[in-house]
Amino acid sequence: MISKNNLQKIISKYNLGGLVESVKWVIKDKSLHIIFNTPNKAMIGEIEYTGIDLPDSEIAIYDTSQLDKLISITTGELNLNVIEHRLIVEDMNYTLSYPLADSLLIQTPKQVNESNGYHIECALETEHLSNIIKAKNALASDHLIFTITKNFDGDNVLTIIFGNNESYTNKIEYMIANSNIDTSVNPMFNLPFDSEAIKVVMANNKDADDINMKLNTNGLLKLEFEGENWKSKYFFVRKAE
Repeated sequence: MISKNNLQKIISKYNLGGLVESVKWVIKDKSLHIIFNTPNKAMIGEIEYTGIDLPDSEIAIYDTSQLDKLISITTGELNLNVIEHRLIVEDMNYTLSYPLADSLLIQTPKQVNESNGYHIECALETEHLSNIIKAKNALASDHLIFTITKNFDGDNVLTIIFGNNESYTNKIEYMIANSNIDTSVNPMFNLPFDSEAIKVVMANNKDADDINMKLNTNGLLKLEFEGENWKSKYFFVRKAE
């Protein structure tokens, strides 16, 4: 059994409002593991959820948005089962049948190489996510830039710039206080990322109890979230100039 609320939360963390549709649910020892990527391969994500009542299996979901629409009509606790290549979802009133895809049609994303480590690390709060989302929504720009600026005390602080970096355009700068910055980092770096993808990831993980952001100044951003019975992480590759 799993609650409708928990199941839809897990789906939202990889579906990301329809950004990712086709995935494999891998179940082992009552834990659900999903690895996925966006169609343009600019982001790779991973989700783990413990406490799903299904036997060890690999379930190929081709159209996640359609599955989510089916689940939306249910209420309360759900019973999940796999029968003859179909995912069966039952509550007190409904029995839903969702046809599964062939696993060969869904490619598993490659693992991200983190051997070079990270130069900047920040522990975030839900308020940071809300502020970043508001800044993104205030400007139409499709990218954001990570850089370093100085705060009122003259200390280096990781800063996110929304909008173009030119002086004649509208832009918003948002400082992340308590940034742990490696002393070897060149403070002149500017790294652009897909602001829409980052916004959607943050919006669908605001229920996390622990949030961490890590940045390798060679062009890799990692966001980690953890809540009760679940963990998610997302890797973003910098945008081309």
